[in-house]
Amino acid sequence: MASAWIEKLKSAQKTCMIQDGRRKIHFVFPDGTEMAEEYDLKSSELILRKWKNKATLGVKATKWEFEVGEQLVPRNLDSEGMLESSANPVFARKDTASSFQWRIRNLPYPIDTYNVTVDPENRTVTVRTTNKKYFKKISIPDMDRAHLPLDQSAINVAHANNTLIISYKKPKEILLMEKEIQGEFKKLKASKDGDVDCTPS
Repeated sequence: MASAWIEKLKSAQKTCMIQDGRRKIHFVFPDGTEMAEEYDLKSSELILRKWKNKATLGVKATKWEFEVGEQLVPRNLDSEGMLESSANPVFARKDTASSFQWRIRNLPYPIDTYNVTVDPENRTVTVRTTNKKYFKKISIPDMDRAHLPLDQSAINVAHANNTLIISYKKPKEILLMEKEIQGEFKKLKASKDGDVDCTPS
């Protein structure tokens, strides 16, 4: 349930700071999993969310996995030392206040090429093209954490500047949960020049 996720956030050890117009919060959960979030200070919109699993003994620390936002790093070299093509589709999630939203850049096909469907049983959104050039399954972890069903009618698709934009309207349960979470965050003390433990003020 949504309340279970809020309780999990409350139980985490939190460090927060205000920097570059963003509220940055780092969570460490009791199982050692880490989560980092960044919110726009003015709009309170989520800009970034990434996860890191606890490293096991003798194993190199795991890398951050991005749930929202994207990692701004040079394109990876593969084992042959070849540069990844800059024309490949680039997938990233960038939410708005009212919707979960995904942008897939470098998709030049007209909008009627794309078929975006909800699979309620597998809890995914599937993107496929009629020309069989692109296929992707998208999960919505926020909906999974709140145990809410997926609904085809919540989907909206747009295409501009070679970018496919898929929006999923947030249900009222998610909007209420986000409002409650923001209320909790505003109680936290935050440093403007360094990390501090987030404790209610």
